[in-house]
Amino acid sequence: MPALVIATAGRSLLLSPAFLGLLWTNFTLGLTSALVLPFGSLWATQEIGMSSRELGLFMTINASSAIVLSTIIARWSDLHISRRRLLLLGSLAGALGHLAWGYLHNPILLTLVGSTVLGVASINFAQLFAHVREELGQVQAGSDVPFAMGVLRACYALAWTLGPNLGALIKSRFGFQGIFLAAVACFLAFGLSVLVWVRERPRVHQARVELGLSSGLRQPLVLANALGFALMFAAFTLNTLNLPLFLTQKLGGTEQGVGIAFAVSPFFEMLFMVGFGHLATKGHQLGVIRLGICAAVCYFLALGQVTASWQVYPIQILNAAAVAVTASVAIPFFQDLLPNRAGVATSLYSNAAKAGGLLGFMTFGLVASRTGNAGLFVVCAGLSLTTLGVVIFARPRRA
Repeated sequence: MPALVIATAGRSLLLSPAFLGLLWTNFTLGLTSALVLPFGSLWATQEIGMSSRELGLFMTINASSAIVLSTIIARWSDLHISRRRLLLLGSLAGALGHLAWGYLHNPILLTLVGSTVLGVASINFAQLFAHVREELGQVQAGSDVPFAMGVLRACYALAWTLGPNLGALIKSRFGFQGIFLAAVACFLAFGLSVLVWVRERPRVHQARVELGLSSGLRQPLVLANALGFALMFAAFTLNTLNLPLFLTQKLGGTEQGVGIAFAVSPFFEMLFMVGFGHLATKGHQLGVIRLGICAAVCYFLALGQVTASWQVYPIQILNAAAVAVTASVAIPFFQDLLPNRAGVATSLYSNAAKAGGLLGFMTFGLVASRTGNAGLFVVCAGLSLTTLGVVIFARPRRA
């Protein structure tokens, strides 16, 4: 797609100071997770002394709590509380939670903080994207919403191209505590950005209209797509756990090679997110989603055939295409499924990702022990095919 066409399509957005401010706000949010998540398992095992089983339980409790809390708060956001106030609450919770994690060493206290304070902080992603949706209005013919979501999500991916390397540098000089303090600073920067760039939008009370997440899940179309995308995210999580082991243990690669493999995808993700967002704006949203899921199927099948570590690097471009679609175009897709309920719809997408990640973490050991590292890629391809079938058959009528 010519760069000039994309630039013209988003000119009104990219020249808007308000939208540029939201891009910075999203970047600071992405940096909070990009600093911490790559080193979370190392911190838990090396610094806290958790076993693999305790780590799994720790992650399961925190993820489950985040799903429950974000679901409850999503309903409040669509009924009573402005998203600006919720984002400020989420930024404060994120700062306090990571400050506590930097100094606490008791697993029980860490779990308590993670399942409560950081559970509240998990609302930030969904609430920010819901705010952008409401600012830009409902998707109509020629709307810039899918393109804007693609650009916004690409900015989040940019944070992930910088965050892990920055986190590694901080850890080498200041240890794990330095990483958590850096995350605190990023959450405070995020909160300051919210104060400046996210304007107050009073909630319009809608009497006797059920806007909760459960009302959306009672719709077969919405439920099917939520479950389908959860399987897709489970495949991504399994691959994230499996690929480093496959590269080093089966292909004889190095840790540097693992870093290269994971660095290739985010770079291309940014390009794909902008391009696919533009295509979705032109009325090809559902087609782009199917294309991205097909790329995931091809990606996992190709990984199962590699015989040398260098062969993984170009294949990561397929992964970038799949992630770009499921991480950007899928957001307005879910928002279209629940019109006028941007908070619930975005939280539904976010919770599908969290549930898929939880499923991946819980089943990785069991599945890998039975299929092996190479066979696990086939399992991921099967999960992706199931998601593709859901998207094909459980589609909105207007599509």
